[in-house]
Amino acid sequence: MVYVCNIEIIKDGEEFVVRVHLANGSTKEYLHKNLEEVLTEMVIALQDEMDE
Repeated sequence: MVYVCNIEIIKDGEEFVVRVHLANGSTKEYLHKNLEEVLTEMVIALQDEMDE
């Protein structure tokens, strides 16, 4: 088993903030008013990151 990332989901007013802390120490942040949209964006970005 390998640690990939830690994900935080925060609601800030009307926006959802998703922070992804990757195993390499970097952090990515995604913002959107729609939870499904922000999660989709995050998953696509993570898939791209894992393919590299």
